[in-house]
Amino acid sequence: MVVYHVCVLYPAPLRDLLMRLATSGLYAARWTEQVHAEWTRNLLHKRPEPG
Repeated sequence: MVVYHVCVLYPAPLRDLLMRLATSGLYAARWTEQVHAEWTRNLLHKRPEPG
């Protein structure tokens, strides 16, 4: 099992690579609710939703 940190979930290219490896069965990917909230907050800060 691998626990992801915010720095690998955002930006997208690294996240995509690591998620592909996880879905291939190489390892099980996990992250906490706090990590999920932080990376989505960072994404919305850099790329706000159109109003």
